[in-house]
Amino acid sequence: MNGEQPWTSRLPRAGVFAALVFLLLTLFGLGGGGHASAGTADGDQTLQGRVNNQYEEDGERVREGVPGVRIVVETEEGELVAEAVTDDQGTYRISLPEPGTYVIRLDTDTLPEGLTLPDEQASSTRDIRARSSTTQVFNLGEDLRTVQGKWSQLPQTLANGLKLATIIAITSIGLSLIFGTTGLSNFAHGEMVTFGALFAWGLNRSWTTWPLIVAALVAIVATAAAGAGLELGLWRPLRRRGTSLTSMMIVSIGLALGLRNLYLFLVGGDLKQYGQFTLQRDPIAIGPVDLPPRSLWIMGISLAMILGVSFFLLRTRFGKAIRAVSDNPDLASSSGIDSDRVIGVVWILGGALAGLGGVFYGLEYGIRWDMGFTLLLLMFAAITLGGLGNPFGALIGSLVVGVMVELWTFVVSNANDLKNVGALIALIVILLIRPQGILGRKERIG
Repeated sequence: MNGEQPWTSRLPRAGVFAALVFLLLTLFGLGGGGHASAGTADGDQTLQGRVNNQYEEDGERVREGVPGVRIVVETEEGELVAEAVTDDQGTYRISLPEPGTYVIRLDTDTLPEGLTLPDEQASSTRDIRARSSTTQVFNLGEDLRTVQGKWSQLPQTLANGLKLATIIAITSIGLSLIFGTTGLSNFAHGEMVTFGALFAWGLNRSWTTWPLIVAALVAIVATAAAGAGLELGLWRPLRRRGTSLTSMMIVSIGLALGLRNLYLFLVGGDLKQYGQFTLQRDPIAIGPVDLPPRSLWIMGISLAMILGVSFFLLRTRFGKAIRAVSDNPDLASSSGIDSDRVIGVVWILGGALAGLGGVFYGLEYGIRWDMGFTLLLLMFAAITLGGLGNPFGALIGSLVVGVMVELWTFVVSNANDLKNVGALIALIVILLIRPQGILGRKERIG
């Protein structure tokens, strides 16, 4: 910040573009070329599941995996396609050669003595889509399902809303920081979220079989690098040429459309799953709330990251510089703060958080080529609700949006396809009462 040219401005732009293009093209390992890569040559479709023995013991529900049970996959005509035997945990995984309609059957002759399953529950007909992961669970023993009243489901609904809120918060902080420091409404931020999720999926399931934790860390770094590449190769040159914010916003919309369709071309339109932590059938009970271990980890890590970013912005010298540039870029530059360097770091931080949020969203809800676009509306609603350009407002806005999305399905039954309506209603009502947002500041116009 002493007048020296920042390290980011000394990087050759051709090199920046080359690095960014390389990151994008590596996704070909996920898509057209990746369909023949390791682990997918015999069949991109997988069937996984578990055989449970369930019963009550001392008033508590118990589900134990049943090992050594044969699972058979047949055509509707009865022709054998594939089979597997459950492992020590009662789980199985079968690779299918092609999509289609299959009959999944549990061989009752292989059940341990004393365990039975009615014939009508021992088989299931499923439509297996191309490049998808399908789950089929067989439950033996007592039927432990309980019929709950509507109000008894409210705690679980709120917990699901908090889970979604933490993911929205992770992704929207970067979007809020970028808007605060540059004034740009980046409609391509959702595609950075998708990039992180797909990159981790590629390392975990497609062209390598790295453990998900390692793949996620690499994906976060790759998404941060992509953010830096976009800033150095696209947004900074546009700013230096005096391009208006409206024009840059339109560029971001075009970039989002291009990347979204590129993802669709590369990986297809089917839902994908990571190789670990997706099949967790033993939730942890916290009072009236049941959450799988992965959800608790997602919420815990997200909260830790939120606290870390808050500390960085409030207590560190560079964090104070970011807030100064957000408040008044011209005044910050005149006081000796290198705005370009600050903005570059914001893009790196925003990219890293987008990649982390993408991995978390994909782990919890599955990975799709348009998942970032699905989150984009919620991210913009969160930062608008909390106060544009205020990262702490984005946290509060994310909490409101996440909870309202899930509460809408509680209030309006069978409205999963319209669940975002609840967030938009909350946005409209709060902005009618407080136009600047929850933590936004009133500004004089004219």
